[in-house]
This record gives sequence, structure tokens and C-alpha cells, in this order.
Amino acid sequence: MSASTTIEPSVEEVEGYNTDALITVLNGKNFGLNENEIQIIREQGIDGASFLMLNEKRFKECNIRIGPRAKLVNWNNNLNNQRQGDFPNLNSLKDVVEEIVRGLDFKMEQGFNKIRHAIEEAIYSPGTDLTGTENGKTVMDKGTHIVFPLKWTTSSKRSGNERFTNSPNRNVDPKEEEVQQYFINECKELDKTSNIKNKLIVVDKHSSPSLGTRKSDFLFISKGSHLNMLNVVAVGEIQKRGSDNFNSAQIGQAISFGEKVLQLQPRRTFVYVILTDSIVINIYVVHRVDQNTHSNPTTKFTYQYITPAFLEFSGSNDADNTGWKLLVTIMESSPNILGWVEPSLKFGNNTVNLVRSIGVGRTSVVYQGKHDDALIAVKVAKKANYLPCFEKEYTALNDLSSLNSIHIPKILFNSVDALVISQVCERIGNLRKKDIKDIISTLEKVHSLNYVHRDLRKYNLVRDQLGNIVIIDWGYSIKLEGNHNFAFAGALECMPDNILQSIVNDDDINYGPGVDLTCLVHSFYLMLHRPSLDRIPFDKGDDIKSRAQMMLNFWMDCGRSDVWDNIYNAIEILDYDQLIQQLERLF
Repeated sequence: MSASTTIEPSVEEVEGYNTDALITVLNGKNFGLNENEIQIIREQGIDGASFLMLNEKRFKECNIRIGPRAKLVNWNNNLNNQRQGDFPNLNSLKDVVEEIVRGLDFKMEQGFNKIRHAIEEAIYSPGTDLTGTENGKTVMDKGTHIVFPLKWTTSSKRSGNERFTNSPNRNVDPKEEEVQQYFINECKELDKTSNIKNKLIVVDKHSSPSLGTRKSDFLFISKGSHLNMLNVVAVGEIQKRGSDNFNSAQIGQAISFGEKVLQLQPRRTFVYVILTDSIVINIYVVHRVDQNTHSNPTTKFTYQYITPAFLEFSGSNDADNTGWKLLVTIMESSPNILGWVEPSLKFGNNTVNLVRSIGVGRTSVVYQGKHDDALIAVKVAKKANYLPCFEKEYTALNDLSSLNSIHIPKILFNSVDALVISQVCERIGNLRKKDIKDIISTLEKVHSLNYVHRDLRKYNLVRDQLGNIVIIDWGYSIKLEGNHNFAFAGALECMPDNILQSIVNDDDINYGPGVDLTCLVHSFYLMLHRPSLDRIPFDKGDDIKSRAQMMLNFWMDCGRSDVWDNIYNAIEILDYDQLIQQLERLF
């Protein structure tokens, strides 16, 4: 790579840019945007997420000239195409698809809507297994009241803005968005004033997700750093109070953002959480406690809270201005005082620096790391509860390394809660024809060593820098040695009928190589017909039987034709070559 080569940001990175970050990137590219066009982007509040939604017509409405507009559209399309991947040639699929459609006596859209509803209920839940209200009650009932532990600020502000004296909800009942914007504007003024020696700035995030799928209202990051979940120092939520105090649901929601930060930042043990309505400020400290007993490792959260205080700064001599000082003290504090830890990991004499988060799964966070100037992937457990998965994954990958396959990750370093993989891969949108043979041939070799992946789905298929498909996430894999009965694990929406029926009937679940092959075929089917369909998690405390029955009904109505019957017959007799041929027909 030459010195002039730059690394293109991923669509996920661009989606997380605020307006200033987006403008910085645009200025660094040869798009030919003039000052007026840059100012339009700033005035219109176009951030990374909204930029990705714009098309040629919208850019024209923003009075972007045709030359720069064409370049912006091209870059925008390239970014969005990262989500799409390679799709089978639909023209060549015409006859096959028509045959499939004729075999469907089923309203597909209705079925998918039911599934999506179940998915959303399961995925968008707090960091713990408690509801927001239950979590809030836990904080107030079992949390510890403490005196503010930081050294109080000596700064003051006698006039002007940034004193929180004119909150829109002081005498009227405005929209919550107005309260949120008022608080953010006052914080921005605090950042500008010479009286405040702030080391942190407040970043407005109430309009876009910032912590994976979680959407906090604002974040504190170090002055001069860029927005990245690894750089989040403290987190905050802006809510309207219905009475004198915030209710349990509001407290629980704010606390869940703190828990999420502790899951996304390895080695961090506590984080400050701010809950405010621009009149009153509540401050909580969320602590992560890992109990790494070998038989039952768990992660628990404990909570501390400080007496709520009014946020307004009063110029009178006898005013203590406690709430204002609480906020400013946090802004003037060093990140390490607030619990932030440098994002790096040690493996013996080797240090791996974490660059950015590139994925969040149910058991882990995956980071892009750097070691000896080489980019690598680093997988870190979200909770101690998932340490057995890491042990299983290390054992499986170590055993499977004997295959010397480019389609199976190779481990560079490992610890009890982290795995360092040899290269950074990209997510796929869909499969290529070549992938079919590569995946199935690899599975045949894996099965010959008595291993079953059990979680073969779209999100566990990635592509390396050379374009090779790689099968990842072996934490739920099993080795078949006599007993084939195991507890359920895997992506429920991709499971074969016999597994789903066993869940519904409360029967023992019998795993075999065919499970991986069916999961692959089901994943491929979902990519063809509904690429945006998310998985249904299996580790939530809701009614898995009902959802298993839902998926069983779905697969009984879908993929029923001569084409798919031939595919399932090849799976049933474990004819890997025949399965390759049948699936390659679809390209």
C-alpha cells in the first residue's frame, strides 16, 4: 500500500458521523464542493445517517452543482451498496422464482411482519434481562446513595447563556424535542465559554443510534476526539418529568445506556450516567462486576446515585448552584477519573490497540484492532456469562486449524474473554455463486471432524480482503461424540423443522451435520426474499415455543417446490456435492 492510499470509511462509520465529522470527510475528498455548498450541508443539519438517505434529486434541491453532485451521488451509492452485497442474477432466476412463487399458498408479507414484530420485541431490550421500570426500581431500592465523589468545579457563570435559566418546560408543557434541544444548546454554549475549563464536550445523539441499537440523547467524549463508542466517557438522557421526580421507567432507560457502555468498552468497570429535564439533574454511577467462577461466570451491575439538584445557575450570593456545578465538574474532569480506559488489550508481551467497533453480537463486541501496524479483528465478551462460549470457540478453532482452511478464522492471541483473529472481514449482503461451493465444502470437512457450527446464518458469514467467504462465530459449535442431544442454540429463524418441532414439544434436541446445511439454505432463502430480515435471538426470556411454532409454520409454507425439494433431499442424505449443484442452479 502506498503512502498516499487512504482507507475508505465503511457505511457503518459514515452512518455514525455527526455533521462536522461528515463535512471533514467531504472536505478531504476530491468532490469540488465550494464554501457555499459546505455551508448548506451544515445549515441543513445533514449528518452521516441523513446523508445516506439522499439521492440525486435531494442533492439538487440543496443547490449542489452538477459536478460535485454527481460525485456525491456516486459515493453515496457505493456506501449503500456495502449493505446489499452480491445478489444472484434475478434474470437467470426467472423460471425458478416463478416455480417457487406458484408453490407458495401463503401471504409472505404478513408472515414476515409477524416475525419482525417478535424480533423487535426481543432485540430492542435493555442491557439486563429486566424491563426499564424494573431496572429503575432496582436502582432506587438497592442502589447506594453517595456524596458526589469528584472534586467540585471552581468555575462560575454570572451572565449570558449556558446557565439553564430559560428551560422551555419551566412554565409550559413543550414537546420533549424542545427540552432536548434546549439542553444541548446550553451545553454547546458551555463548551464555548472561557470560564469553563472543560476536557469533555457533549455530543447530541437523540436523533440517531450511538450505542449499537441503543439511542441515548447525548454523550460525553474528550475534546478533540472523534465520535466512536470506544471514546464515550459518559452518557446522558433527557426526559420530561411527569411529577417532582423521574419515574422508574425513565431511570431504568438511562441506566441501560450506562450498562451498554460497559458492555461495549472492554476492561471498563464504571460509568457516569446523567438524567435531566433541563431543570433537575440526576447523576448515577453504574458499576460492572464480573464474577468469573468457572462453573457459572456472570456479570452483574451495581448502582450508586447522587441527590438530585436543580440545574439552573443563579447569580445570587447565597446560591449553591449544585446542579450546574455537577454538570460542569463532569465536563471539566479527565476521562480516566470518570472510568474511561484506554482501548487496548495485552496478551503476554503483545499489545493490541482497538481502533473502532465493527460489530455487536449477542455475546460479544467485535473491534478493528492494530498489532505491529497490521489490522486485525478483536472479539471481546460482553458479559462474563458468555465466557463459556469463548472457551468453546477457542477449542473449536484450535481443532479446526488442522484443516488449514481460508474459510475458517485463525486465532493470533486469546485470553479468557477475548479472541484476536488474523484479519478484518466485511459483512455480506448476499452470497456469490462461488461462495456456495466454498461454504459447503468447508462444512463437509468440519463435519468430518465431528464438529457442527449450529449458528450458520447471514451474520456469521463474512468476506475477507481477498473476497473469500469466511465462517465466523464458533462459540455455539459442538463436537458430536456419542451424545447428539444438546440445549438449543443458534438462529431460530434458520433452524430445520425437526429442531423447531423439538422446541415446541419440549423434546430433546438432536443435532447433526444436516442442521448446518439447512441453516445455510434457510439463510440463503431469506437473503433472496427478504435481505433485511433480522434474526430472532434465542437467549431472551420470552416464549421461545411460540416463536419456534411461528417459524415452523413459516417454513412449512415457504420454499416448497421441486427446486427446494431437491435441495432438502440432498441435505437429508448429506450429499454435499448434490447440494452444491442444486444451489448453484439459482445463480
